[in-house]
Amino acid sequence: MALAARKLKDKLVSYASHLLETPAAELVFRDGQVTPKSGKGTSYSIKDLAGRAHWNTESLPDGMEPGLQATAVFGFKVATAPDLQDRVNSSNTYGFIAEVMAVEVDRETAKIKILRYVTVHDAGTIINPLIAEGQIYGGALHGLGGALYEELAYDEDGQFLTGTFMDYLVPTASEAPTIEIDHVVNPSPFTTLGSKGLGESSSMTVPAVIANAVSDALAPLGVRVNELPLAPSKLWALMESARKEQR
Repeated sequence: MALAARKLKDKLVSYASHLLETPAAELVFRDGQVTPKSGKGTSYSIKDLAGRAHWNTESLPDGMEPGLQATAVFGFKVATAPDLQDRVNSSNTYGFIAEVMAVEVDRETAKIKILRYVTVHDAGTIINPLIAEGQIYGGALHGLGGALYEELAYDEDGQFLTGTFMDYLVPTASEAPTIEIDHVVNPSPFTTLGSKGLGESSSMTVPAVIANAVSDALAPLGVRVNELPLAPSKLWALMESARKEQR
């Protein structure tokens, strides 16, 4: 989008340069219009140039197509060809995440309570902070579901036991923890605006963060978490087994 916008801006300046009979180097695109850098003389707004480019095509310079539109395709300069196994680096730039979580485990019910959850992201240049925050919350809840609730369960005969949302639990707003979000901005040198990936955000890290936090909380019992999701029934069984071994 940024590349297409830049191409379109260049076309607006070139068109205005032709209309004003002024070198493009002496014009500037600012506040939605092309105007002389000196601030003196005629200016053309986007609206005016768009109308002329569509309805008054004879006013266009030779070789310029009517209308105002631009198409651009972005490609990584560091991208390499697929290898012999047809593998390819499809991203070429990556975001980074650091997360810390403090949890409390009820000794009697094995219910896990998230006391504090801090997540710090390096997604390079953040274009829209609200969308970035929404991606992080969505990814975190997705990971939370896999860590504590969601499970494709089968019985000994292979019968699927969680075929509806009555049995397959997913977190809702009431289960969502308060998330403290911060950013470290290191722009990528490989993208147009310096941005990096943020789509998956915390979906892959939250399960590991919760499992490690619970393992740390239950370390005095000798409980090690090596399976998800951590349903209270499963966790209680692990805790009870550890208690029996200590007796």
